[in-house]
Amino acid sequence: MRFWYFFIVIWGYAISALAQSDESPIPSLNASKPLEFSIPTSAAFDLLGVTPAQVIKPGNIRDFKVDWSFQSWRLKPNIAIQAQPIWEIFYNRPNLLKYQSASKLAKMLSTIDISAGTVEDDDLNRRLAGAVKVTLFRSHDPLDVPALYRGPTEEFYEQQSQLKGLVTQLEDSLKRLPATNEYLETKMLVLKELDLLQTKIQTLEKLQKDRITQLTTLYLKEHWNASFVDVAIGKSYLYDNLKLDSLNLVQDGLSAWINGCVGIGRKWLLTGMVRYTSFSGVKATIKQEYFLGASLRYGSPKFNFFAEVLTRDAHNPFSFKSITLAYGGDWRFSRNVMLSYGVRTLYGQNFSFKSLVPVASIACMMR
Repeated sequence: MRFWYFFIVIWGYAISALAQSDESPIPSLNASKPLEFSIPTSAAFDLLGVTPAQVIKPGNIRDFKVDWSFQSWRLKPNIAIQAQPIWEIFYNRPNLLKYQSASKLAKMLSTIDISAGTVEDDDLNRRLAGAVKVTLFRSHDPLDVPALYRGPTEEFYEQQSQLKGLVTQLEDSLKRLPATNEYLETKMLVLKELDLLQTKIQTLEKLQKDRITQLTTLYLKEHWNASFVDVAIGKSYLYDNLKLDSLNLVQDGLSAWINGCVGIGRKWLLTGMVRYTSFSGVKATIKQEYFLGASLRYGSPKFNFFAEVLTRDAHNPFSFKSITLAYGGDWRFSRNVMLSYGVRTLYGQNFSFKSLVPVASIACMMR
C-alpha cells in the first residue's frame, strides 16, 4: 500500500505542477521530434534482475515500449510494458513548442516513467513487478534544443513564405481573368506556373525534413553518452505457480534505487547504481538487501559494449561476499528496436566461482 500511496502522491503533484507551467511561446519553430539518446531498460525488469546489464544505463523514452527477456532456449513469457503518461497526455504534440516553453519542474515530471513486468524463473515461480521512475538530471535533452533547428527552420519558413506569396498572387490573377475563350491560353499558363510553385514547395519541405533529420542524427551521435541521474521505486512479488489457474504469494519486496551516468569523451560512459530492498513474506530468507554496482561502456548510439561489477548483501555490500562480473552489449539495429545481451559470472566468498548465466533481451518502441 505504501508504494501505491507514493505513486498517487507523485501523480497528483505532477498534475498540479503542469497546470502551473509557463505556456508562453518562445522563439522556437516546429521541428521534427528527435529520437531518444538510447532505449533504456524498463525499471520493472531491472527490479526483477532479468536485464543483461544489472547496472542499467539511465535514460528516458518518449513512447510506449515492450521488453522481452530470456535466459534459455525456452520462449518464456517474460514481458515488461513501459510508458511515460505525463509526456503522452500533455506534451506529445506534432511540434515541440508546448514542451520547450514548460517550466524546468514540468519538464522533469514529464519523464515520470511507469512500467510493469512479469517473468517465470527456472523453478517455475511467477514473479511480478511494478515501478515508477523519474529523471532528476540530464546534461542534454534532445527535445529541448531549439537553437539546433532555429537557423535552418527560419530559413525554410522565409523561402516557403515567398513561394506561398507567389501562389497567392497567381491565384488572385486567375480569379480576375475574364471567363472567355480568348483568355484560355493565359489561364493554362497561370495554372502551369501554379503547379510548378506547388512542386517547389513540396521539394522545399522534403529538403527541410532531410536537413532536420541529419541535424538530429548528428546531435544524438555526439551526445549518446550524456550524463543522467534517475531515481525509482518499485514493488515486486514472488508467487508459487503450482497450477495454471492458481498463484500463491510467498514473498514481496519494496525497492528504491538511484543510478547515474557520466560521459567520458565521445565513446565512454561510466555508470553507477545503488539500491535498497526490504523483503517480507513466509519464504523471505532475508529481510533486506543492499545492491551496489558500477559499469563502463564503450561504443556509439548504434552499438556499445559494457563490463560491470556488482555486489549485494543483507547487511554490508562492501563485505563482497557475493560478487557478479558481467559483460555484454547493446545493438540498436533500427530506431525502434534494440537487442541487448550479456553474460554474468557469479562468485561467492573468497571469490569462489558459483555459476554463469547468459541473458538476452529485446526492446521495441511502439511507434
